[in-house]
Amino acid sequence: MRRREFLSLCGLAAGSCLVPDAVARVIRETCVLARQPYLVLPRNPKSTLYALSTDGATDFMLHLGDPSEEAKIPTWREYFDDYEGIDINDKAAVEEWWREQVGDPEDDPVTIQADEEIDGVALERYETHQELIEGPAASAFHYLRDVPLDDDRGVGEGNLLGELSFIQGDRPGSNLTYVEAPDLATLACLQNRLNEIGENLAIEIRGW
Repeated sequence: MRRREFLSLCGLAAGSCLVPDAVARVIRETCVLARQPYLVLPRNPKSTLYALSTDGATDFMLHLGDPSEEAKIPTWREYFDDYEGIDINDKAAVEEWWREQVGDPEDDPVTIQADEEIDGVALERYETHQELIEGPAASAFHYLRDVPLDDDRGVGEGNLLGELSFIQGDRPGSNLTYVEAPDLATLACLQNRLNEIGENLAIEIRGW
């Protein structure tokens, strides 16, 4: 799967799409000309949108949830309950899942211990799910896709300040799902819009 969508963030013109002229001027002066961050954060944010970059100024990958925290691998009991909708005590259902995903239980005996961490094909399926839906990068993708960032007026004649890229699969065969902000101005515009719509979320810039 490979898909890329864009959201333009504009200002400095009559009928500007998302960023008021006064704010747009400050963003341009601070982020574009001085190359410094400009993030007006809510006082008591409910959560954090982490913007990771190698140089702190360009090519930010957004994460909802701390990307430095190692994901907990579920046990077989947790995995079947949360991701497959199977009661691990239902032997017939477990064997049927095994037959579909691994092989005939008569040739490949079921080797599942309910309270041990998953491995093999279950771990692969879980990791794919994290890349597509639940991981910090994918969570940011789905969150930002669903909130009303765009006010439906189009970019008009405004001067482009930033552009978010919504990416599903960064290369052939990839499941990586994420949002990319190319520069500090885009982050400033995004924070401004999140404040406007009352999302109470703070952007934090971090290095990889």
